[in-house]
Amino acid sequence: MHIESGDIQGIIDPALHGDYDLQSMWKIAEKALMCVQPHGHMRPSISEVVKEIQDAIAIEREAESISEDENMTRNSVHSSINMGSMDLAAAENYLAIDDSIARPKAR
Repeated sequence: MHIESGDIQGIIDPALHGDYDLQSMWKIAEKALMCVQPHGHMRPSISEVVKEIQDAIAIEREAESISEDENMTRNSVHSSINMGSMDLAAAENYLAIDDSIARPKAR
């Protein structure tokens, strides 16, 4: 009933707290519905089911990777902002190059 009405979230375990990709959930739900068809010739083979599960896992991993990338970008921007607010004297001391290294020496 939930799936027919387009409410996939109505059948998802609330313990997941929304930590899933809807596209992967739809893939699994649709394949699960095919598995309970009354006639065997209408049901998918186990290899089709395994392939669909693997595809859903790949979608989840991709979504997780994108989320991690977004978090890293946010942290990088946050670090840049914090670095910009350092007082300039401290930044100069931190980034100073010893003049003896910078000048070429006669051989």
